[in-house]
Amino acid sequence: MNMPKTVGDIGFPLVLHPRDPDTLWVIPMDGTTVWPRTSPGGKPAVYRSRNAGKSWERQAAGLPTRDAWLTIKRQAFAPDGGEPLGLYFGTTGGEIWMSTDEGKRWRILGRHLPEIYSVQATSLG
Repeated sequence: MNMPKTVGDIGFPLVLHPRDPDTLWVIPMDGTTVWPRTSPGGKPAVYRSRNAGKSWERQAAGLPTRDAWLTIKRQAFAPDGGEPLGLYFGTTGGEIWMSTDEGKRWRILGRHLPEIYSVQATSLG
């Protein structure tokens, strides 16, 4: 996927833009044996590509900045189809995060839930 070297190339959750085939988002996971399958360095972020994965932009505004060892399952990241596109992901720790502006800014939608295995979203507009 040509992710930045500091992030690595392991990322399970992936969302494709429904109207722009060159835009996609991925949530990378740490592939080492220290904290495998968690946010690299305890700093969760979503990465967006607007050129089919040739380059990536880190989108983490509103997400925890340290000590957040989140794990997101493959089916727990979804778009809503709105304009602009909303993005949602759930963690194995029972949090649901959302962005209503294509990942520019994130906010917590729910906490203290059971482990999130899957997320589906739809636009009301």
